[in-house]
Amino acid sequence: MVATVPQAMKESIDSARSFLQEAWAEFRKVQWPARKEVRAATLVVLSLVILIALYLFAVDWMLSWLFQIFLEG
Repeated sequence: MVATVPQAMKESIDSARSFLQEAWAEFRKVQWPARKEVRAATLVVLSLVILIALYLFAVDWMLSWLFQIFLEG
């Protein structure tokens, strides 16, 4: 049996509504971290990003310096 367009649309809307209700129910079960944990994790991430950026800067600078010496001399 072929579903009519309005019936197919209704089924699609019902399916979307069901999905959103189930997603919201799961969302409410999430154990969110405390503000202190978020702050600590953010600090760790920012610190590591800064350290890696400094390391890459140093390596790039040293390689540029070495290539410059070899190419000039």
